[in-house]
Amino acid sequence: MKRVVILLGLCLILSACTTTSCLTQLQPWPDPSGMHTNLQQCWDKSDQVRFYTTNQGGRIAPYELVKHLEMPRSTDKFFARANFERWRFLPLEPKDRDQDSHVDLEVQDWPLGFVLTHSASKKEVWKGKWLSMNCAGCHTGQVEYQTKKLRIDGAPTMANLNQFLWDLQAALKATYEDGLNNGDKFKRYANNFPGEWDRALLNRLGRVVTDGELWHHRNDPPTPPGYARFDAVGLIFNQLIFMSGSEPIGNFKNDAPVSFPFLWDTSHHNQTQWDGVAPHIPMVRNITQSIGAFAKYDPQAGTFQEPSTIPLSNQRQLQRLVHKLRSPAWPEDILGQIDPVKKTRGSDVFEQKCARCHGSQKPESQHPPSQKREDPLRYLRVTMTPIQELKTDGNMVANADHRELRGPDGTEQRVADAASDVVKDIVFSGSHPTEFFPFVGESIAAFFRWQPILDLFRLKFNFGREEFGDRYKARPLDGIWATAPYLHNGSVPNLYQLLVPSERKPFYVGSREFDKDHVGFITDDKSGTWLDTDIPGNLNTGHDDTTYNGPLDIETEVWPLIEYMKSL
Repeated sequence: MKRVVILLGLCLILSACTTTSCLTQLQPWPDPSGMHTNLQQCWDKSDQVRFYTTNQGGRIAPYELVKHLEMPRSTDKFFARANFERWRFLPLEPKDRDQDSHVDLEVQDWPLGFVLTHSASKKEVWKGKWLSMNCAGCHTGQVEYQTKKLRIDGAPTMANLNQFLWDLQAALKATYEDGLNNGDKFKRYANNFPGEWDRALLNRLGRVVTDGELWHHRNDPPTPPGYARFDAVGLIFNQLIFMSGSEPIGNFKNDAPVSFPFLWDTSHHNQTQWDGVAPHIPMVRNITQSIGAFAKYDPQAGTFQEPSTIPLSNQRQLQRLVHKLRSPAWPEDILGQIDPVKKTRGSDVFEQKCARCHGSQKPESQHPPSQKREDPLRYLRVTMTPIQELKTDGNMVANADHRELRGPDGTEQRVADAASDVVKDIVFSGSHPTEFFPFVGESIAAFFRWQPILDLFRLKFNFGREEFGDRYKARPLDGIWATAPYLHNGSVPNLYQLLVPSERKPFYVGSREFDKDHVGFITDDKSGTWLDTDIPGNLNTGHDDTTYNGPLDIETEVWPLIEYMKSL
């Protein structure tokens, strides 16, 4: 027993030392590419490379059929660097890869977060090379101010993922239909397949187009979300229903776009996702996220067969990276110094108006604790606030908590509960249960108070447990300055409008140019998406004056509060 205690103590000491050492280096460091500056977040370059290029098992489309595509209405190459800005994906620079990063030289101009998946699957339909995405594509941000570009790992992307998927489907379909008419676009395309008859190539392309049409029929939103937003939970649930052979009960619309959540310290929260629907079991969250990132699942796979395309070892690697990721510090040498007097005043305002939900950094506070950047990461129970109290847009929480399906055997259940069955199939059919816990040494301190571990061994993952239903997560706000647009659905462009509800209005979203005074991105760049905040799913209501027990005074409360939140 004494040896066990000593071992646990050593694990805790090593984990604490590893965490503490990086806290002395939280300063910007220039990227080797010379194209941007990284804000120090306890990652080095090799960590970034792994995050940017590790395969999660997605299957968007066969690589061979997409690499030579042209844009739908021109001869421009589809995967051309010029198109990145159309979709707002960040470029994958030469220094963002290494010899172990699984980035083939032939796809080196693809955007960051896009990977080439090599599959030696025993299932014919899963074999070959595939265009795929990983979590970096949606969870890597960039703040641009004057001539500076600040790369922020784990921050929400500004990308328009829906537009990319529509363009890809349109390019595939245009090439296929041109082939049916013996047109020049298809002829140029077919020249890249010298060993294949045109008719055979056309048939292969046609199957991919048909599969894409069915995917878009299931998942296309009624209103385009635009830049910086995506209905990921709706996509995951729709795909789970489809792949399990079930039928949706009622009308399933992906009408709840959300801002891509920021990832730092989420590994230390008891619940994840904006509505807290995912329990704190890393592989549970990661597997369902992979389903949304185009991974495949076979519900008929038997024990120790191949239940999905998800490589669990890669998921463990990504989980280790996210587990140590820290929030970015406000770069005073670039964005301006934080006013110490206003910051101190803002700290008091935060304690009075915000700490009840988002946690306090004051040791003497009666409110739940928050996460301090200068301290080692710790396990936190986040506050879940009822939607009746928040009065913000309810589409996301309603869709996630109340969607139901009818299984092949006729039984009805919530989609959130069905997600548990999928995760169990993938993990227990394809690997050992210990795949769930990749960092025992780092998590040993929290082991005995992790209720989800007990749920695991009872095979009850409890997605969307009743105590978390119809509520939104009020997570710690460390690094909040780098995560605009705000509210769960990205309907508020900056911290100023978040704190002054009367100033909220529709705006253009899509620019990475930073507004350092109001803390957010500029809203008048018409190359972005016009965000109509009167449409359900886009509503910018809630988190209003009643949240603060009356309107905040602009001079004595709002500006000091913004100054303080810069420092979190």
